[in-house]
Amino acid sequence: MRARIHRGAREIGGNCVELEVGGKRLVLDLGHPLSAEPDEEVGLPDIPGLSAHDDGSLLGVVLSHPHQDHYGLVARADPSVPIYVGRAAAALLDAAAFFSPSGTRLRPAGFLEDRLPFILGPFTLTPYLVDHSAFDSYALLVDGGRRRLFYSGDFRVHGRKASLVRKLCESPPKSVDVLMLEGTHVRGDGPKVIGPDELRVELTMTDTFRSAEGLVVVFSSAQNVDRLVTIYRACKRAKRTLVVDLYTATIATATGRDTIPQPGFSGLRVYVPNRQRILVKQTHEFERVEAIRRHRIFPDEIRDHVAELVMVIQGSTLPELARADCLGGATAIWSLWPGYLDRPSGRRTARLLEEHRVPLVHLHASGHARINDLQVLASAIGAARIVPMHTSAPERFQNFFSGVEQHADGEWWEV
Repeated sequence: MRARIHRGAREIGGNCVELEVGGKRLVLDLGHPLSAEPDEEVGLPDIPGLSAHDDGSLLGVVLSHPHQDHYGLVARADPSVPIYVGRAAAALLDAAAFFSPSGTRLRPAGFLEDRLPFILGPFTLTPYLVDHSAFDSYALLVDGGRRRLFYSGDFRVHGRKASLVRKLCESPPKSVDVLMLEGTHVRGDGPKVIGPDELRVELTMTDTFRSAEGLVVVFSSAQNVDRLVTIYRACKRAKRTLVVDLYTATIATATGRDTIPQPGFSGLRVYVPNRQRILVKQTHEFERVEAIRRHRIFPDEIRDHVAELVMVIQGSTLPELARADCLGGATAIWSLWPGYLDRPSGRRTARLLEEHRVPLVHLHASGHARINDLQVLASAIGAARIVPMHTSAPERFQNFFSGVEQHADGEWWEV
């Protein structure tokens, strides 16, 4: 088995790995680089068969999870290329496509299922469901050419599904030759303070919700399902009602899990921001609003009950809450990667909060494993060689792991 990293050897995100056995090839992830702007034109990696039908040697693209830095270029691939992804992940991306250009409607050739192997030509793939901030995320074991490669994808061990990674470490695949290991928190700028785990976020949010005088607005990704569960549980503890937008409600329903907070849950209402209301009107998909009609809340009701509510919103919703006079005595929680506040939309949000004297609290659990958790997984897998991925400082891996082997983007190497 040969491998080459097309993107991700020296950067966080944009993952893409090509594998080859006996002239047949497979791609793991096809991500949009985080360094690029969302609307920036980014070309496909130089992989034969991705952009046009060729000799049939490309067997497919396997997407580890529904984060754009792992799937974001898949819509540019030729429709004939088979795509494999988790069933719930595909449903979430499909649901997101109505609201955001970051969503995409896939036509998967097959679905990943936890520890259920499947065969593509000379490759046998075994997905392992893991804990991550994206719903339905997998690590991947690839067998081929009498070699075994374990691709960690993105994972953590401090979220709501940490037991999945512990189970993997207790019962790992045997005789792995190469571990391709994510290293988001292996950085070149020295030790970094890692944020709290998901439970600590829940407990701290509970305290904030209880002490806040007015409305609490939480800025969080609609697709971070774990965080939605965290916020809902904190609302129940603090005896506040959770208000989500139509996008978040749609994503929650698309998970297909009746354990995920969604319309119909007690203490959960749905607000339809202006931009989403206009989108429904333009597309004539009024059934989307009809489905949440009994749970809908309007600005005047929010204004009259601010001390009883927590709203999960995006930055673009904040101005209409300000116009509706809902921000008096409010508190805001930034439950996203802090770097987003440095972008134009984040700066606009921060300015508006400051204008209305709304304090901004940072409260976020990373979607990526701490270094000690990376070490536990590496020890459990027991591969003689570790290849860094999804890191800005691959040269620092040798400080934490043995058998480190760096490879540049575009370089073929033997597994």
